[in-house]
Amino acid sequence: MIRIRTSAPSHYESAGGEGPIAAVIASLYDRLFEDPIVGFLFAGKDKKHIVEEQTLLTCSFLGGPQRYRGKPLPEAHAKLPLLPGHFDRRHRLLEETLRAHSIPETVRQAWLAIDEGLRSSVLAAGEAARERTYEPERDS
Repeated sequence: MIRIRTSAPSHYESAGGEGPIAAVIASLYDRLFEDPIVGFLFAGKDKKHIVEEQTLLTCSFLGGPQRYRGKPLPEAHAKLPLLPGHFDRRHRLLEETLRAHSIPETVRQAWLAIDEGLRSSVLAAGEAARERTYEPERDS
C-alpha cells in the first residue's frame, strides 16, 4: 500500500530531526557557556545534561516524538537572577546559531517565536531569585 502524506511536515521534520536540532542546541550552549554577558549564569552547571534536556524540550515543541520530562522552566531557572537583557542575549545567540546551522526560515521563525513565548515564565523565576538575594538594609 502506498501512503500519501496529507499534511505538511512538522518543524521537527523540516529541521532534519533530532540530529540537527541537537547540533544547534550543543552549539548554542557552547556559546552561552563562554559568553561574556551570560556565561556567568552557567558557571558550575553540567553542560551535557542541559544540552540533553534542551534537545528533548526543543524536539518536543517542534513536533518531534520526544517528550520532555525535566523540571518545569520556572523551577529550572529559579536560582538564577535573570534579567531581560540576559534573555535577550540568549535569544540573539539562538538566532545566530540557527542561521549558522542553516535551519530553514520557517523553522527558525517558529523556534524563535516559541523561545520568545517562554520569556515571561523564565524571567518571573529570575525576578523571584533576585528578590531572595536582595535584603534591604534595616534600621537598628
